[in-house]
Amino acid sequence: MTGGLVTVIIRSMGRLLLHMALGSVGAQEYENIEVRVVAASGKSHPALAHTCGPFPLRLVGTGKRLSRAEAANVGLESARGEHCVFLDDDDFHDPDHVSGLVATLAANPDARVAYSGIKVIGADGGKLGVIESPYDRLALHERNYIQVGAALFDRRLVEEGCRFDPEVGAYDDWDFWLQCSERTDFAFHGRPTTNWRSDTGESGAGGGMNFDPEVNFASLAAVHGKWAGVRDELRQRFAARAEAGAAALARGDLQEAEGHYREALHIHGKDPDALNQLARLLHARRASGEALACLRTALRAHPERSDIACNLARVEMAAGNPAAARALLVALLRREPGNTDAGALLQRMTA
Repeated sequence: MTGGLVTVIIRSMGRLLLHMALGSVGAQEYENIEVRVVAASGKSHPALAHTCGPFPLRLVGTGKRLSRAEAANVGLESARGEHCVFLDDDDFHDPDHVSGLVATLAANPDARVAYSGIKVIGADGGKLGVIESPYDRLALHERNYIQVGAALFDRRLVEEGCRFDPEVGAYDDWDFWLQCSERTDFAFHGRPTTNWRSDTGESGAGGGMNFDPEVNFASLAAVHGKWAGVRDELRQRFAARAEAGAAALARGDLQEAEGHYREALHIHGKDPDALNQLARLLHARRASGEALACLRTALRAHPERSDIACNLARVEMAAGNPAAARALLVALLRREPGNTDAGALLQRMTA
């Protein structure tokens, strides 16, 4: 796949795992890449070759030891690509990571950031789990679900002022994504194509030996404090749109209600009640595909919600997916044997 130039920025302390990070960049399927390795360890960083697989590589730095945020900004300042993607020196990308993100941006013209799911890798090299979270602007203010290597972003966001802030401690990447979210929508790739070694590194913001409660508390407080005003405004706007949707629904104005719920979900895309209400409206006008997408998103985010599971079963049945509907109801009744709504729906299916 050939497209615009992508700069891969690696913040490096010269650790032994750097060769694996570079190897994963050299194996990328995307054909137009440049690599910037930032010597965050200063003059002690080992020299590197001028190529990384088929791609040009440049070692950049200031000659001094750099913090995480400082190293990220040095990398951004040296980048020439239309888009940038980070990779820390102890992590690695799958071969289709860059190509998949470039394709995701191309398919979502309103977004200038695309991100993938994340495979969490333990100290022994085994997979500990996967982080996969569709974009939700308000939820991003509550916690960071986009690891620094997961996202590809338009370099014009940097030209517009997005930078890594040294004042927010170990959560400088989270703060960077919040800056970007003020300027653009994000698009979720949907597959985990980057690998995060959460237990290695020295940030204190990972897992295992790389978790420091004091660092995490201070960094969380710094980000939440910096963004408190924006977060409160988003909550108020979401509540106002959801209330307007409920009022329009009570008046019987289904078209207006749908518009309000869509606006609410643009702010808080995984709110189960707004998703549930929008799905009901979509189902009423026979837009079953969209209704299914809403309810599936809601149930993934809140698997304990039996009302959403029952509504999803109804729409699955209406859409001609009886096996999916039955599986939902059987699982719900196994968890909640006395759920009368699920029992009645399953009885109707078997009548």
